[in-house]
Amino acid sequence: MEFIKLPNFPIEIFPSKHSVSRKIICLYHGWGSSVTKYEDFARMLSEQGFTVIVPELHLHDSRDRLEAYFDHGVVERHFWQIVFQSIEESVTLVKQLNVTQADTIWLGVSMGGFIASGIAAKQQGSAGVININGSGSFLFSEQLFRQRDNRADLTMEEEQRLQAYDPVLQATSAPTLFVHGQCDTVIPIETQEHCVQQSTELNRDLTFLKYPSINHTVSDQMISEVLDWLNQRF
Repeated sequence: MEFIKLPNFPIEIFPSKHSVSRKIICLYHGWGSSVTKYEDFARMLSEQGFTVIVPELHLHDSRDRLEAYFDHGVVERHFWQIVFQSIEESVTLVKQLNVTQADTIWLGVSMGGFIASGIAAKQQGSAGVININGSGSFLFSEQLFRQRDNRADLTMEEEQRLQAYDPVLQATSAPTLFVHGQCDTVIPIETQEHCVQQSTELNRDLTFLKYPSINHTVSDQMISEVLDWLNQRF
């Protein structure tokens, strides 16, 4: 593992354990989590021959970490701010590391899944995207969250902001894997199903794996099938 400070944000790099790296995987964690909690996953991927990059996210770890992540008001104020900022920072990440989109796979869990899908839409020509328990349908997801939580409808300005980053409104053709628990009460699977419905005409290489009885967690079977998907394609 190597720790590097890029302009404005630090990253951890886990070099490939093979003599030649297969691809680069950029791994994004979920809301309120940490880079350190994803080190085992990153090492597992590096042992498969991938170079893994784990960026610190805005308002996490050393970047002005918040005190109360799971207060509803905090989530409502900052969730999309972090998603959008991470998408924008991916441009700096690729440029500073001197890597190409064609060599980069974007992988994220929960909020990180939103980020990964958003980056793949922005970084056209990426090698692939893996979204675990997140969603690639931003506007639909926020509308569902607000309905579930009895919150006010989106303003026109808020809708336009979400649409500017929404992957379903952009043609993403990169090989895509969606992995989701069918009993997820945090990011309901309906949000990802909506993305699949909107994307199948544009992306023929899209795999959607659903897991009965799984809530908002990552099971061993999920990890195993993510590795299988990576090994089949890269």
